[in-house]
Amino acid sequence: MKMLGKNFQAILLFSFILYAVPCYSLPLKTQGRWLVDERTGERVKLHCANWPAHVFPMLAEGLDKQPLPFIASEIVKNNYNCIRFTFSIHMFTRYANLTIEESFDRLNLKKAKAGVIKHNPFVLKMTVPQAYEAVVDVLGSYGIMIDADNHISEPIWCCSNDDENGFPNDPHFDPEEWIEGLKLVAQRFKGKSQLISIGLRNEPRGKNQNATLWFDHYIMEAAAQVHQANPDVLVIASGLNFATDLTYFKKHSLKSNFDNKLIFEGHSYSWGGKGNPWVDGSVNKACADKIGSLNNNLAFVTDGENAVPLFFSEFGIDRKQMPAGDDRFLSCFSTWAAEKDLDWGLWALQGSYYLRQNVTNMEEYFGVLEIDWDRVKNPEVERRLGLLKQTLLDPKSTAPLNYIMYHPQSGACVGEGMDGQIRAGNCKGLTRWTHNGHEGPLELKRTGLCLKAIGDGLPPILTPDCSQTTWKPISASKLHLASKDHKGEYLCLHLEPPFAGNIVTKKCICVGGDPTCKDNPTSQWFKLIETNIEN
Repeated sequence: MKMLGKNFQAILLFSFILYAVPCYSLPLKTQGRWLVDERTGERVKLHCANWPAHVFPMLAEGLDKQPLPFIASEIVKNNYNCIRFTFSIHMFTRYANLTIEESFDRLNLKKAKAGVIKHNPFVLKMTVPQAYEAVVDVLGSYGIMIDADNHISEPIWCCSNDDENGFPNDPHFDPEEWIEGLKLVAQRFKGKSQLISIGLRNEPRGKNQNATLWFDHYIMEAAAQVHQANPDVLVIASGLNFATDLTYFKKHSLKSNFDNKLIFEGHSYSWGGKGNPWVDGSVNKACADKIGSLNNNLAFVTDGENAVPLFFSEFGIDRKQMPAGDDRFLSCFSTWAAEKDLDWGLWALQGSYYLRQNVTNMEEYFGVLEIDWDRVKNPEVERRLGLLKQTLLDPKSTAPLNYIMYHPQSGACVGEGMDGQIRAGNCKGLTRWTHNGHEGPLELKRTGLCLKAIGDGLPPILTPDCSQTTWKPISASKLHLASKDHKGEYLCLHLEPPFAGNIVTKKCICVGGDPTCKDNPTSQWFKLIETNIEN
């Protein structure tokens, strides 16, 4: 990039000196369902946060609140190794010569502009594409990978069925301009390995959707143009219906994987369907239905001989208000994502927007960061995501599969405690368990000790007598680990807030088929997660 200025060059130099190079090299490629280092073949797992730049004034959100290096350091500190960095096509096709200062002035964003002048003055004289590239460069200098995600054509808030940006040939989705914009992005970042991928289009939607046109024509053409312009980057193809539907590939195959560079993406949130099943009905059923839908509509692409990676590039919850539906959805989704050991992207990093839907300085309740971008909004949610930020399955590992016992509501993992009991704690240095996956003894690996329930409200114990201990996942969600007591009744593992670590067994909550049982069972959700990573 030319004419960046001394301040920006100093930022880059400081970042390179301060932050170590990550332990993998770039670029990446696909290997079956995995993303791997193209040079070594080692798996690289993405745990990303979304950061929008696609909305007017077309600058990465938050540069009016904190210096860019501080934001990058917060990303690293909270163990996100990549950013899904959104852009709109018009940023590169229609506003390529507009400066950031002119963009803010057009919108009369005086207060936000003053914040940019204070914290990141080097971007003001840059054009919109130059400023986008400058953020990519700084993130890369911190060892952060970037997925450049084409979110929309117009620089407006996304997405709805009637925003006229949903499918090629909608009023504001010109397919020729779309491909031209993608090519411009691919060319611009050629040789910049920190930009690992280009998302071809976020959430195709609307009444004009057509699976054959999308996957066999538009995706193939767009991916071919991007791959020709920049062979190093991954190309990401979204499912239909707001990135929730890849079922076309149950009966069809990819025409090309572009030299092991094409991957799919999917999205999910607590909403969708009728009402709020997380609150209005059986939570176990709601979770079972959600997981069934995710597997049937999206995750099946990671199975079989022609497996393709699935980047789950959007999910999230309201971190400020923590409504019950979002809280329960996160517990359910986390077990599924951990079990699949998916690459993922959280919505979202930003604590605020310069201008969203005609409101200035709007707070993002789903944001990792507070409205002033100076601290994490909800540290509890970050703790709950801890296991998802670890690599659990390694395609090159020769180690046998064992289990991690995971409690998603707290984000804790279960290991040996004091006095022959078990305790929930940090998932780092994970304790391993052995189990047959269905019904049988649950043994603490390499100890010869098995878990035994001894009564309602009492802590289970570890005993060398494994012949009399049997545990199995029950309920519609299969997230209750249960064992029968001396009366032949199931008792379930149970961990209550404030999650001090002491686990007991209690009468199981809503494990029958009663759809009207609305009690919250998430304190009893424990999942055995497979891993072949040695601890």
